[in-house]
Amino acid sequence: KLLKKNVISWTALISGFVENGLGSEALTRLKEMEYDGVSPNDVTYVCSLKACGTIGDMEKGSEIHAEIEKNGLIERDIVVGNALLDMYAKCGSIPKACEVFEKLPLRNVVSWSTLIACYAKHEKGEDALKCFEEMKLKGVSPDAITFACSLKACACIGAVSRGIEIHGEIEKTGLLGRDSIVGNALVDMYAKCGYLSKAEELLYSFCKRDAISWNALIAGYVKYKQDEAALNSFEKMQVEGISPDSVTLAYVLKACGSIGAGEKGTKIHIEMDRKILLEQSLIIGNALMDMHAKCGFLMQAHEVFDKISDAD
Repeated sequence: KLLKKNVISWTALISGFVENGLGSEALTRLKEMEYDGVSPNDVTYVCSLKACGTIGDMEKGSEIHAEIEKNGLIERDIVVGNALLDMYAKCGSIPKACEVFEKLPLRNVVSWSTLIACYAKHEKGEDALKCFEEMKLKGVSPDAITFACSLKACACIGAVSRGIEIHGEIEKTGLLGRDSIVGNALVDMYAKCGYLSKAEELLYSFCKRDAISWNALIAGYVKYKQDEAALNSFEKMQVEGISPDSVTLAYVLKACGSIGAGEKGTKIHIEMDRKILLEQSLIIGNALMDMHAKCGFLMQAHEVFDKISDAD
């Protein structure tokens, strides 16, 4: 045990909880730190705001905001300002995020990307793309995250022509060959906008494909009722040795249900039972039950229902 705990030791502990996704525990340690008479520093505030964003605790985030304002940190420290912006964005408050953004004396690529991500997440695609253009006019170069969020904005409003322009910009930067986040966002944008052959062509051009890129293509096929193509992609994904996750399985089961491929769906069910995935994911349980019901296998649907511990 440390005989004397200072701001560095407390902040290291808070940061550890945050990095392991334990936001509530991190905020409990912040409270204990303050009871101990130790004042937070800028790093403590950044970690605590991240904790608030992780668990959606805007009330506590607003309290920390007030302390930061009192100490004049927004004007002095861009990292703190960006953390505050990110907290409001993750808590779903676009007005508060915009308010913080306007107060930032200096806006870097992180500031702009956070606001664009906020707009895209809440399906305000037009606002996200306006922000993207304004950022470039201000002389700030987009990074991989900025491009990915802007492509998400294009996908949510079906702005495929704008997405194609952004694709061209990405090609010029050389990011497409180096960054999977950008590549996956492009596949997702084309797939969601119905440009499935382009999404597939792009996917096969990648040196490395992961579950996220395959999921984007499979989801696109399912959305546009090309269920056989979705199942073919699922087979190719497995041939490449890429393990499906809960998102993949939910879409593939939906495809099976849509075309009455009960045998294929049952085979996937058996494989899932081996991996104990059914107990781990409500999304998979619901998709599996829906598939069995649509294929007329009502007893199996009922069996799945009985295995779901947290039925919604």
